[in-house]
Amino acid sequence: MKNHFDQEFIDKMNALLLARKEKLKKQLSTFAEKDPKQEDNFYSDFPNYGDKEDDNVAEVAAFESNLSLEETFEQSIEMVNKALKKIENNTYGFCEKCKAPIDPERLAIMPTATKCAPGHGCQIKK
Repeated sequence: MKNHFDQEFIDKMNALLLARKEKLKKQLSTFAEKDPKQEDNFYSDFPNYGDKEDDNVAEVAAFESNLSLEETFEQSIEMVNKALKKIENNTYGFCEKCKAPIDPERLAIMPTATKCAPGHGCQIKK
């Protein structure tokens, strides 16, 4: 499958994806530690606000929130890695459902898009 985008667009998307990945990792590092054994994997620390009951309640709430955020950020990084791999394999920008090219405007807005349009089925061009 030959890529239907010019090299300038591919380079732009690659740079955008790499910048997005670094931003996600930086945001993750504000509340989670990087796992030294796995690339792009983090783990949230349990906060320590004190020993009072109110402190313990706040710690649990913060930890649960951080776990949820961590999962969301890691899923976003995974999507970015998938898009970067597609660029590497010259398969970037094709719908996973119908195999048609994804609109470049859609990719410019959402560089990790894998389908023509969510919830609308494929937009196969005639």
